[in-house]
Amino acid sequence: MAEEIKRTGPPKASDLKGDEFTWSVPLSQPPSREWSRCFAEPAETTVLCHPKRLGMMHQALVFKCEEEHLPAWIEYIDRWIMGANAALAAQEDADKRRRAEQLRQEEDKQRRMQEANEKFKGL
Repeated sequence: MAEEIKRTGPPKASDLKGDEFTWSVPLSQPPSREWSRCFAEPAETTVLCHPKRLGMMHQALVFKCEEEHLPAWIEYIDRWIMGANAALAAQEDADKRRRAEQLRQEEDKQRRMQEANEKFKGL
């Protein structure tokens, strides 16, 4: 199972244009493509806070917002990270169950063929 991604520190401002800062939020590891897809499809968003307004740069999330909106952004980012981790874990569990079922079916098929061969070996 993939290690969960976490926010590893506070947001840091790297640019300011007018009243809008460019913020980066550090992550515990670079997100996989699948994790990024889950992150981009959260259950909750607002007009102001939406993953489509974020960029991912190696091991950080980058976005622009006014200083007064930063607490809301961080709250949503934390929710989206937890949601992406949960969705990816559920997907991995479903994949594991599917592979186990495929293996069980293949083993059953091989067993039945062996039984049939044994049954009719004298013909």
